[in-house]
Amino acid sequence: MNINDLKAAGDHAVNFGCKCLVYGPAGSAKTPIFNTATRPLLLATEPGLLSMKGSKIPTYEAYTPAKVDEFFKWFFNSTETKNFDTLGIDSGSQIADIYLVAAQKSNRHGLKAYGEMADNTMEHLRTLYYTRYKHTYVICKEEIKDLDGQSMRRPYFPGQVLPISVPHLYDFILRLSKTNVPNQQGEVLAFQCNSSYNVMSRNRTGNLDDYEPPHFSQLVNKAMTAPPKYSYSE
Repeated sequence: MNINDLKAAGDHAVNFGCKCLVYGPAGSAKTPIFNTATRPLLLATEPGLLSMKGSKIPTYEAYTPAKVDEFFKWFFNSTETKNFDTLGIDSGSQIADIYLVAAQKSNRHGLKAYGEMADNTMEHLRTLYYTRYKHTYVICKEEIKDLDGQSMRRPYFPGQVLPISVPHLYDFILRLSKTNVPNQQGEVLAFQCNSSYNVMSRNRTGNLDDYEPPHFSQLVNKAMTAPPKYSYSE
């Protein structure tokens, strides 16, 4: 290393794209909203894509550990992925479940099966997080978990490790649902970008509103280019 290797922190910030977890109640349009992504590619790990009827997004089906591994080996190593800016996964929760079912068949000890599942899932999601110049739209199921006496809505992953490790990685945790948004009449579909007392959300860039319209490429553009809502010390 030498001093020429140093760059402004802001220059590094845009190198990895927007890495997002998207969760919400069933039927909240998490999957079809991915049609608004820029140059999208979809990994489908849950059978049935009726909500994507008419969509032209290139999609790969992977319902077994071998198929999931095959997809990520291609995605992380092939130059063909230069054709895509945004990877959608439907769903990250299901990837973990796929690995868990397989691990339980080969391990009589439940803890070992959950550990193997967590290792396999994190290997892909961690590598994806560090992949340069790609946005991610990782769909998750929603669970309501009692935390310190408070019911909290958060992305669902099986076991004890993933519900902490996966959200800790990702820059954006977005809850998609119909909700009351300031200056809007009635409930509207929106991404919740900042946490409330009973909803886990995250917005590390600090430049998204509490609620953003359900258009992913617009959200990504704002996250990547808009100034933060707080100011830095000079």
